[in-house]
Order: sequence, then structure tokens, then C-alpha cells
Amino acid sequence: MPFEFIDNNAAIDRASRKRIRSRAATGKNLNRTIARSSRAIVPKGTTAAPFRVPASIRNAHKRQYDTDGDVEIEIERPVGDGLQFPVPVPPESRYLVREGMYTSLSTLFFFCGVRHNPLLDSALDNPDNIRSVWVRYFFLDEAYFHCSVATLILCSRNLVKETAQGMRHIAHTYRILQERLCGKEATSDMTIAILVIMAQYERLQGQHARGYIHVQGMKRMIELRGGIMGLGKENWGIILKVLRADLEYALQLGSQTLFSDEGIDVLRAWRPVYVGCGNKGDQVNDLGLDSFLQKNLQPDLWMIFSDIRCLATILNDADAGYRQKLEGVEFHDTIILLGYRLLRIRPLGETSSPNASSGTRMSDLENVVHLSLMAFLVTFLTGLDRQVPDKPLLSHRLGVALKTLTAPDEAGPETQMVRSVLLWTLFIGSVVVFKPVEDEWLTPTTQAAKRALGLSSWEDTKKVLVRFPWVNPLHDRAGIALSSAQKLLEFSSNPGILP
Repeated sequence: MPFEFIDNNAAIDRASRKRIRSRAATGKNLNRTIARSSRAIVPKGTTAAPFRVPASIRNAHKRQYDTDGDVEIEIERPVGDGLQFPVPVPPESRYLVREGMYTSLSTLFFFCGVRHNPLLDSALDNPDNIRSVWVRYFFLDEAYFHCSVATLILCSRNLVKETAQGMRHIAHTYRILQERLCGKEATSDMTIAILVIMAQYERLQGQHARGYIHVQGMKRMIELRGGIMGLGKENWGIILKVLRADLEYALQLGSQTLFSDEGIDVLRAWRPVYVGCGNKGDQVNDLGLDSFLQKNLQPDLWMIFSDIRCLATILNDADAGYRQKLEGVEFHDTIILLGYRLLRIRPLGETSSPNASSGTRMSDLENVVHLSLMAFLVTFLTGLDRQVPDKPLLSHRLGVALKTLTAPDEAGPETQMVRSVLLWTLFIGSVVVFKPVEDEWLTPTTQAAKRALGLSSWEDTKKVLVRFPWVNPLHDRAGIALSSAQKLLEFSSNPGILP
């Protein structure tokens, strides 16, 4: 490469500088494209927004502007995500909302649609919820926005370590809501929607007594607007969220649902649901079991058992590809309707009260079946993180009921039926209701129930379980885990038996 000398005593113009840089780059950077990160890349078809030079910079460089026309000042282009918020948002909250939108949309938009366990993806079909009214509320109302961000903070423990941000947002929500309750929008759709989110926020914190006040407030507002049936004609989405909150708080507190018969009538009238097929002859799974249960269960409890088993059959068929997927919203409505019907028979907190519809008290078998059906439905009532919240009251009641119910001493078909009910209850409870602390009695009790029925393998056990409400993609995993725990228990008690 030939040498070229530059006279440093003479003025170096721009052309000389360019030749120097060109020569220096020859060799190492030959035929390479240099990407300069300091320059923003503007996509094709977009026009860059004009930038005005601030007065401070313009004054500082006034001499250069006046004497040297070649001087250039490069201003970096601000790069944003285009998010617009209805109120001024602190930088830390902006980061949180932006992070939630881009990494966990299901958490931020929990209020816009149905949530279900990912194991049911092959059986349920949910619509696109991005245009839901619950998403619009987030960007339209200040109080709803603050409460949604506070709820997001509780659900996104991996994003934040402090709760000060959430407390600040929920404080803004209370202030705005207090002002609104004194005005014309005291019973508006938006106010009811805010109370729904506030009830969810308190439930996530474990403050069920405080959150129940919001549910009672929703009921009063709906009554002032003509009842749940009238409001459902105007805004069904809000009514569905209200009924879901009412059911969840009733399960946690052991109380009756506030809307009770009204909620059942609305769900039956406004949505097609997957119930009522339990009476059809082609849906009978086991004549012997059905005859036994129909004789020993009260009519309304037997009807719910049949409908829930029918729903489980439809889910299994959809999961196996034998029929089309179930609509997620309609399935969610069905679960709420069945929960309302079960709690109308008897709330969880009342252990000895008579059936509200028949006036007769439950037997031990009816009590176990009633609680087992509730445990079955609870597996579908997932929270904001797609996990089933703890149900300590249901866990306690079901454990006591299992220890109370005993099979008849004499051998016979009815004894085997009672043992089958006990086995199904143990396995259904192990899915989400019972916690690891119950393993010290759950595993030995399940082992004894299997031994009494002459069952040794998971395949034999599964043949008994499918006679009851059982959803394969959701319940099989817990069932196999419980069976494996029993084998380990047998091996530890008798090392000569291979697990």
C-alpha cells in the first residue's frame, strides 16, 4: 500500500480528514459495514419528527453557528413504546405496566376474559379478549387504572419487591371512588367494575372480610339499578364478573351467595350452558352406581352430580378430539352456575343445616358427595395466575367428612359403592384441595381404600374414577402422583416389595 503524507502545518479541510479516515480503515475494516448505534434507525415509510435545538445548546454554540457552517450538533432521538396512560404515572409504575404488558399479558388483562388451566387448552376454546370492555376500562377510567395496577403488582411478585407502589395506587382508587359515590356515577357500570377489581385485590391479599364489603356494595348498586336481570341486559360482562366474585367469596367465607336464586336464573337465561344432559339415557355411565346414588342422594344433589359428570364427559371427548372444543366463556358460566346450585343446597360454613330446597338434613354419604362435587368445580376456578387459590374451609370440611363416612360392615354391592365414592373423593381432593400437610393421613387412607376394592395399579384405579366426574388432562397427573406416593409407602413399610 503506497504511503501518503499530510502536511500538519497547513489547514486540514474536511476532504483531507476523510482521506485520512479512509486510509486508516483500509485493511482491518475492508468491505465491512459499520453500524453506528448512536444513530436511530427509522423504519421505511415513517417520517422523523422535527427536533428543535434547545436554547441552552443554541447559545452555547452561537459562535460556531456564526463562524463555522460545517459544525453539526447531533441530537439523539428519544425511543419510546407509544404507551399512553390516562393519568400521570411515576416511572417505576410505567416500567411495571410496560413489563406486564409485554411479558405477562394474561396477568395484566385478567379482567378481559376467561382464565383456565393450561392443561385444558386442548378442550377449551377462548376468544380473542384484546377488544374486551375490561381492557378499555383500563385506559378510560383513572380509578380503574390505579386499582388494576395495584392488582398487577400483587400478581407480579417477580417484577417488584416492594408493595409501596401498590399501596399508593390503591389509595388513589379509594380517594376517587369516595368522591364518585357522592355524585351521579355512584351506581354506574364503571363504579361496579371498579368494585369488582377491588374485591379481587382484597382477595389476593387474603383480606376476605374486607373484600366482602365490596361484594355487598355491588349487590346494593345492582338493586338500585333494577336488579341483576335488568343490568345483565345492558352489560353482561360486568354481571358475569360480579357473580364470579360472589361465588369465590362464598367459598372462602362459608356463606351463601348473595345473589343465590337470581344468579342461577340469570345464568340459565342469558347463556347456553352445558347442563341438563345428566338425565339422558345415553349419558348413563354405570347403571349400578347411578341406581345406588339416585336412591341415596336427595333429588337436587343427584341432578347436579349427573350434570357435572356429563360436563366432565364432554371435556374428555373434546380433549380426545371426538368433538369440537367447548367455548371458554360458556364453560366458565357453567362452572359458576353449578357452584351456585351446590351452595344453594348448603353453604360450606353450615355443617348441620337442612337442605334449603328439601328441608331434610344430609346423610354422611350426601355430605361427602356434596363436598366432593365442590372440590371438583374448584379445580376450574383458577386465579389471576392460573393457579387455584387455597380453600382452607373446603379442605377442612372434606377431611372431616371423609373420616366420618364409613362403609357398611356387611359385604355387598352397596359396600363397594360407598368405598368407590370414598376413593373418588380422596383422589379429587388431592388435586387442589388437600395440601402436603395432609399427606400423613391422605396416602395411608387412599391405600386402604384401594386395598378394600382390590386395586393395585393406577390403570385399575382409573377405571373406578372415570365412573365419577373426572377430567383426564386435569386430574390424571394428581392421581398418578398419589398412586406413586402409595407405592413408596408400601416399599418403605415392606422393603422386600419392589416399588
